[in-house]
Amino acid sequence: MDFYQRIKKQWEIITEFYPWYFIGFLILANFIPQSYTLSNLYWIGRISTDALVITEQYEFMQTALEVLLSTIPVGVLALVAQNYHNREKIVEIVKAGVILQVALSLIVTIIFVFFNREGVAMIGTPLGIVDPTREYLMLRSIAFPFDGIAYILLVALKSLKRGREVFILVMVAVITNVVLDLFLISNTPVSLHMGVPGVAIGFLFTKILLMIISLAYLIHILKFNITSLITTTWHHQVIPLFRIGSWAGLETVIRMIAYMWILAALNLLGKDEYGGFGLALWIMWILFMPIFALGTGTSVLVGNFISEKRYGDLRNILKTSLVLVTAFSLTIAITGFLWWHHVSLFLNPNPTIVAFSDTTFSLLFIGFIGYCLGIVLRSVFYGTGKTRYILYITCITNLGIILPFCSLIWTGIITPTFTMVVGVYLVVYIIDPILAYLWARKVVSEFPAGNCDATSPA
Repeated sequence: MDFYQRIKKQWEIITEFYPWYFIGFLILANFIPQSYTLSNLYWIGRISTDALVITEQYEFMQTALEVLLSTIPVGVLALVAQNYHNREKIVEIVKAGVILQVALSLIVTIIFVFFNREGVAMIGTPLGIVDPTREYLMLRSIAFPFDGIAYILLVALKSLKRGREVFILVMVAVITNVVLDLFLISNTPVSLHMGVPGVAIGFLFTKILLMIISLAYLIHILKFNITSLITTTWHHQVIPLFRIGSWAGLETVIRMIAYMWILAALNLLGKDEYGGFGLALWIMWILFMPIFALGTGTSVLVGNFISEKRYGDLRNILKTSLVLVTAFSLTIAITGFLWWHHVSLFLNPNPTIVAFSDTTFSLLFIGFIGYCLGIVLRSVFYGTGKTRYILYITCITNLGIILPFCSLIWTGIITPTFTMVVGVYLVVYIIDPILAYLWARKVVSEFPAGNCDATSPA
């Protein structure tokens, strides 16, 4: 048997139970909304020369939202995936998740609304954009509860392997946001030309709609009514949710604190440096949405296969996802050398911002590949609920590298440059997947050698 035939046979073995249909719809459900972001960035770039910098100040507030979306939802994903055959328990888990998410989201919203001025001062927003930034962040904070609930509901649907349904719900939201952008912020004759506030208003109404339709569909597929939902017990699911989600939430807190310090350092360098770095990350997140979806889908499958004791098939699922993510990330890196500048220039006409975006890519493209591999490797921790390992990784990379670097800046020991700041992220993106691989291998090695039953369901 020649080399090609051996590779083909091995590929057929590891992909035998790979749910291409489910993963495909998850990729579409993630990629299409982020493709819409391209048009959103296009309109933002034409509102004013400062519009992108103003909206990028939301990255500081995003830290709070990231914590909200990385705590309770992570617990919901793991528990629903591991109990996806048990309808009653799923209802209990989702109800507990929604109640906790509402409570936490409202607390964060109240803090941002009442301490808006102090928050903008703390993050070092350039003086020329303080007032529009405060207005924009105020409107975005109001959307927190709706965004959080919608996210929980979509996570539950993903964990139930409802990829197509998630795609349809997200598409409805995207179309709504496109229409709102057309009437609120575009430079077309039908636009109200509301500027940066219009960006936040469109986001708010889209999240409200997504929350409503997601809840309606979840009620439909789980076949319960409002009365049964109210009477369903949920208190005993709180501890399991926090047991899993607290590690992920704490990890996000540490990671986002380090990220805020990096953003603050970029703000010190100047608006163009900050905007160029932000533009590059926007493009990166858009391109990597299929990989994020692949990671989420793999996390769900890990939970599903553990509940069915299909450990051999689980290992093959992980191998397949790693092959796919490697091929995809390499393709993105190669394509980036050809088109990154053109895409950046299309999204923002400021040549200085575009130049810093190009620099960011040229320094980080190798790190991007490592980051992608880390996303799939982390699915082992999310699917099994052993999220403490994610915290360990972040403590090493962020507390051990980023925060000491930023401390040297704030104490005046070193004078930062744009290349220096981005270079720190390159180091983190290389070390991160190495640590993720070592701990993921440890977790997988604890599984039995093969499936516990004689046959695996197709």
